[in-house]
Amino acid sequence: MRSGTVRLPYQVLIVFLMVCASISGAFAQTPQPAHLPQASPIAPPEGSPVASLVATADEARGIQIADMDLSVDPGDDFYQFANGGWAARSERPADQPVYGASDEVIDHVNEQLFTIMDELQAGSDTPEGKARTLYEQVLDTDTRNEQGIEPIQPLLDEIQAIASVEDGLTFQQNADTYQLGGLFFPYAFPSPEDATLNSGYVYGPALSLPSEDYYDDSEESVAVRDAWIATTVQLLMLLGYTEEEATTVAESVIAFETELVGIKTPDAELFSDPVLQNNPRTLEELEAILPSFDWNAFVQETHLPDTVDTLIVTDIAHLEGLEGVLANADPLTLRHLFATQLIWSYSSILTTEIEDIAFSFQGPIVFGVEEQQPLEERALQEVQIAFPDTLSQAYVAEAFPPEAKAQIEELVDNLIAAFRIRIQESTWMSAQTQAEALAKLDLMVVAVGYPDTWETYEDVAVGDSLFETVLNAYDAGNAQALGEVDQPVDRTEWFLAPFEVNAGYDPSLNMIQFPAAILQPPFFDPNADLASNYGSIGAVIGHEITHGFDLSGSQFDGEGNLVEWWTDEDFTAFSALNDQVMAHYSAVEVQPGLMVDGELTVGENVADMGGLQIAYDAMLIALDAEGEAQTSWFLTQQQRFFIAYAVSWREEATPEFYEFLVASDVHAPGIVRAVEPSRHMDEFYEAFDIGPGDPEYLDPEERVIIW
Repeated sequence: MRSGTVRLPYQVLIVFLMVCASISGAFAQTPQPAHLPQASPIAPPEGSPVASLVATADEARGIQIADMDLSVDPGDDFYQFANGGWAARSERPADQPVYGASDEVIDHVNEQLFTIMDELQAGSDTPEGKARTLYEQVLDTDTRNEQGIEPIQPLLDEIQAIASVEDGLTFQQNADTYQLGGLFFPYAFPSPEDATLNSGYVYGPALSLPSEDYYDDSEESVAVRDAWIATTVQLLMLLGYTEEEATTVAESVIAFETELVGIKTPDAELFSDPVLQNNPRTLEELEAILPSFDWNAFVQETHLPDTVDTLIVTDIAHLEGLEGVLANADPLTLRHLFATQLIWSYSSILTTEIEDIAFSFQGPIVFGVEEQQPLEERALQEVQIAFPDTLSQAYVAEAFPPEAKAQIEELVDNLIAAFRIRIQESTWMSAQTQAEALAKLDLMVVAVGYPDTWETYEDVAVGDSLFETVLNAYDAGNAQALGEVDQPVDRTEWFLAPFEVNAGYDPSLNMIQFPAAILQPPFFDPNADLASNYGSIGAVIGHEITHGFDLSGSQFDGEGNLVEWWTDEDFTAFSALNDQVMAHYSAVEVQPGLMVDGELTVGENVADMGGLQIAYDAMLIALDAEGEAQTSWFLTQQQRFFIAYAVSWREEATPEFYEFLVASDVHAPGIVRAVEPSRHMDEFYEAFDIGPGDPEYLDPEERVIIW
């Protein structure tokens, strides 16, 4: 069952992204938000090559003509052609760093969740009562301000009592119970060697800055670090530090974390290689690697079962280099580290002054956002983190149409059939590997909508403060998750909440999940034409399917075990194709001077390309079944397919957000994903008569076709 979600550091979120290979993307929910007024389409000029396309325009569901810019030739700027009307009238909310198709749907989902929250009654010991109480605790800023830092004072006192590295390592033993990652922290996940059993893992470090890239010597990184130090000084002074003391603490933390970044495996390398992440070590072996740390006490102090004698180290290089770093560290280094982690981890749920100071870094500096989200939205987010199943169960009952599930399952069947053909017709894959790939495809599980059971949060106690309630929810969920180590994996458990506008693939389960929230218009519309649905939700389905066969997913078999089932020759050929994708995307400019990180994003880019191709093939299967290859609606089915895909990735974002995304996310920006995969498909050029000399044209020898 789903337990309370952890408030994770940035780097841990990235690990999760690599584990479940999730993809965000959805369409605007009708009716449109108030800040996005209705508009007429941008008409094509007389004589334009696309002028004839509007001749039979109608009010069909799916592609919205008003969202397009028909004055632009699709071969000149396909993103503008597909999304120019939307971009001309859209306005990114001041409290959001990025706003696009998925965010429009999230807005609609949140409206439904707010309605649900309004109907809940606080005070009872039911899941609904606990969720409502937490919501009201966030909204009650008077009480939060009156309590000040009192809720965290006992924990702060414990941290400030750390007088040596040895003391700090003792605190590290149970730091995870307070949501403080420190040098490393435990988590539970299926064993790579036997995916039917959960194993205990250790991952670290939990860095203060959004990405390891911010610890380099570039001018931009130095500016971000300076801003973090200045903000941290303000926060620490509210904890009773003098300005001089606070400055010393903040500067020492950045210096220490810079050393940690120097010994860890680079993210792009680590997150793309599950074999590199699989380092099982007995407690005795861990004692030899980091002798200054008591690993037996670590198992006893956390919620790991007392019988655990082996842990899997996600980044063995970090752990092997840690002893040397600690040997040369200042005695108070770990005190400083945990003090800053404490105030930053809980800055959003203490006083409004603390919250505002923390936002002054997280908003303008990291994301380029000047306004915080409304308090009600922040309160809803806390409930989503602590009581996801409580909201999900109510949301599904309120908003999920049962017929959507059947239609999505039909889409999935067509996508799998199309991918099966692609595997069988692959020119670079041997018959032996093809047979293994088809066997894995046959075992793939597709979960749609919501789980069969719900978490009741019986072990979560409402506290006298917001901090206490949040910590109780985390601790209960963490205890449940870590308590499953060495126990059978629950293969029915969902890793996504039904209210999430998202989808994901978990290689350890060989499972794809499509939450209820993503299955709604216009992302998925049961009344829309086939091309619109296959170009949007179909491409998402295809994306997730191909994740089972990317550089990471291909190393797991159909049961979720880490097994080499490819021949060496086939994997070499596959890797060479991935290298071509890396090179192509590394040359794509997001904004002036900022290029896509082709290495970090290769897995998602390959999934985008393969997912779009098999979605197109699946659309042809569906059209053939209907005996219709064209439509009398606006544009052909083939054209609508590629437009629908571009629409699904439309977005407006701040420059700072794109800098953050490129540095830390395994996904390329939406404006890149909207067009680049199409440029590798011959069908795209045929659909819009794009040829040599057109800016969107990619020479055939430069197109990479993997699936």
